[in-house]
Amino acid sequence: MVSARNSPEPGSTDLEGYYLGPASGVSFINRVWSRLHQDERTHYPDGLQNESSRNTAVFMFGDKPYTNPQEAEFTLPSLERALDLVGIYFDYSMVTYRFVHRGHVEDWTRQVYRDSISLSNLPVGKMVARTAIVLMIFAVSTLYMEMRPGGTPGSRGERLESERWYAASKCMSSLESGPPRLETIQARLGQCLYLLSSSRANECWYSFGTTMQIVTALGLHRKRPAKVSNNGSSQLELELRRRIFWSVYTLDKYLSIMFGRPRLLHDEDIDQELPEETNDDDLLEEDPTLRTGSTDSMMIASVLHYRLGRILGEISRQLYSINTLSRDSPLETAIRLTLELEKWKETVPPLFKSVHPTSLIPPLCRQSQVLQLAYSHAMIHVTRSFLLNDFTDLSRRPKVLHPMVSSHVQKCIQAAEDIMTITDGLAHQGVLIQSFWFTHYVCFCAVLVIYIHAIQQHHKSLGGSRSSSVSSGGSPNDPDKLRQLFSLAESCQQHLADATRKNCPSRRYAIILEELRQEVHRQTGLNEVSVETRAHAASGNDTLCVSGESLQNADVNPVRFDTQAGDFTIPPAELGMNTGDDAGFLESLEGSIWWAQLDSWAFSNLPNDPSTINF
Repeated sequence: MVSARNSPEPGSTDLEGYYLGPASGVSFINRVWSRLHQDERTHYPDGLQNESSRNTAVFMFGDKPYTNPQEAEFTLPSLERALDLVGIYFDYSMVTYRFVHRGHVEDWTRQVYRDSISLSNLPVGKMVARTAIVLMIFAVSTLYMEMRPGGTPGSRGERLESERWYAASKCMSSLESGPPRLETIQARLGQCLYLLSSSRANECWYSFGTTMQIVTALGLHRKRPAKVSNNGSSQLELELRRRIFWSVYTLDKYLSIMFGRPRLLHDEDIDQELPEETNDDDLLEEDPTLRTGSTDSMMIASVLHYRLGRILGEISRQLYSINTLSRDSPLETAIRLTLELEKWKETVPPLFKSVHPTSLIPPLCRQSQVLQLAYSHAMIHVTRSFLLNDFTDLSRRPKVLHPMVSSHVQKCIQAAEDIMTITDGLAHQGVLIQSFWFTHYVCFCAVLVIYIHAIQQHHKSLGGSRSSSVSSGGSPNDPDKLRQLFSLAESCQQHLADATRKNCPSRRYAIILEELRQEVHRQTGLNEVSVETRAHAASGNDTLCVSGESLQNADVNPVRFDTQAGDFTIPPAELGMNTGDDAGFLESLEGSIWWAQLDSWAFSNLPNDPSTINF
């Protein structure tokens, strides 16, 4: 029986017989585990859950089911609508994963219509893979129809149509014969991104593994291609190899973090160069002196994202690996990697950091938002371990000075706030759509940080401040600022729940966050914030631009919640716990491994026993 929403579970014992108070980390894990299993039972009542499990393919287990997985028959829309879908794909859907050439896709689309391709009139030769690419683009674009000007929220019919295009694309890929080519990878990589956008992350993981094998089989991870065409398209082919590889590389890093699994590509095996910041049209020019590019090239954001992916991979390798090779302490390593991130931000052109995104044309606006989200997520990824360490105690303090630790806590909280600000703005504009898998994930990470920060500050307030300085107004530890952050986090949690209500496994984001939100209430006595506070937080976060100002290395004091203020009124004893027991939750959170595990809960196959979860 799952415990009542506002009633902490009574104390219990673990397998070794030790007492587990209601605030302990293991009890929290038990509550989340129970809620996730309850969600599974709700969506598969009675005996249907076991029946569904038996009938679900291994590679799709845990994903959103298909309405009719066998239906691959399709009827081509009008050519005008087809080209409109191609435009949506490049302008709204895959704004930084640009691994296909727009001119090529438009030509292939027209060829599909000239040949009247269908399941009863199959393509031959190179057109098999190219048709798979065109149909894949139809599938992805249909998910993003509501992003275009004047678009309406996606209907169930559009979702079904998208599934049919994907099934047709997958069918075409299965018909391809002969040696693999670049189009082979392009079709399969696009299918992987469709699976992520349609809440089928587990199927994506396995499909991506096959795609990765083709990438390395063709040598795309190496600087010089094994074979270069001599028919005037050598430069275009070289650039496509680079674009494809770095798109795969970047996605590999995000999938690794989301699933909490090892990366498939390792930097020591790679010497491929980054692609040029050149528009698709310029790639057709063989003379390099004429490929000058432009300040608003659509590839600038892609290359920035690829470079950020390299730093993200280093963060995962050096801070989250089971066996680390660095001689520096984890926090010293984190500080060094944080500097690398900040250097990356300095290279971002003004177009993406000084210009309000909504002032840009739609494709550049989406690119600006994606880059801001990606940077803030990377900042959280490298700094969040600072949240769970109190180095004001000299007996525990490493070589890193306390002010430096404090400044990195600030950077982590600021990054979380930046993500929530963008998410809140997208939601109020009505464009936080179900297909925004990346936005959903980074918002989940940001809200996690704010909730745990609130618990951490409460613990410090119980122990008393060790510093005589006063928290500056507006800092993450200022009581008013903390309430504002908590209110914004709750709003984003609701936005996330609304956007992923029908998505599986993305729906788990809301379940995990709700349990953690209740944990904040259990441990801090934090009452629901007022409507006025929520309205103030919403009105103050209507801009989508992330501030480029650097954070100051100011001392951070813990917040002592004022029990007379009305917002923090329930003493710990009335929550069924004592202050000694209260520390148990965060004691279970030490280290980067815990963060990595929690990140991946939404995409994990749940064990039957929560005690088998490793932390």
